Amino acid sequence: MSQENKGPGENSRKGHNDDEVVLEIATPNGVFRGSFDKNDKVEKVINEVVMDRDLAEGDAFELYYGDVHLEPVNRPLVSFGLKSGRYKLTLVATGSGV
Repeated sequence: MSQENKGPGENSRKGHNDDEVVLEIATPNGVFRGSFDKNDKVEKVINEVVMDRDLAEGDAFELYYGDVHLEPVNRPLVSFGLKSGRYKLTLVATGSGV
């Protein structure tokens, strides 16, 4: 029995990674690399990237897959066609309240 615990928020009951989406996300503070469940919401991905890359949490960010704006952010990754596999995305700062 092998258990792969990747983080406190991720719980995987399957032995396969059929639900895993590996993301490489370009941000204003460098590239974020991480794995998410395909059913995770876009807003969760954005929040984790903002924290990991030390971006301003008060700023507004948008996530893009090529030309596709992943919106609304309460939709899961899989609803945008991000199934198991590796994907390159871009996190764009859309402005601050200044």
